Amino acid sequence: MASSDRNSLDKGLAISFSKVKYHQIAPFVGLEPTLRLRDAPTLEMHRARISNALFKDIIGDIEIVMKQYGPPMDHKNEEATSRFLAPVGV
Repeated sequence: MASSDRNSLDKGLAISFSKVKYHQIAPFVGLEPTLRLRDAPTLEMHRARISNALFKDIIGDIEIVMKQYGPPMDHKNEEATSRFLAPVGV
């Protein structure tokens, strides 16, 4: 970790959230910035309370945006992540 990043950690959250970068915030949530979200834990979901048809529609939409924007770990900015997650928020 660079010394400037270590200084940010020592100061707490003295970072402008409108300009924060992933490598600056990842250590605060127990992630290694160089792994680019590959070390994020997964959540097991036993049952969703949506219809199978709606679930299939959402998965189809995610497949479409995956082709356009790639997987979340490859996103370069918040806009790409937001567009990627848009089908889930419907």
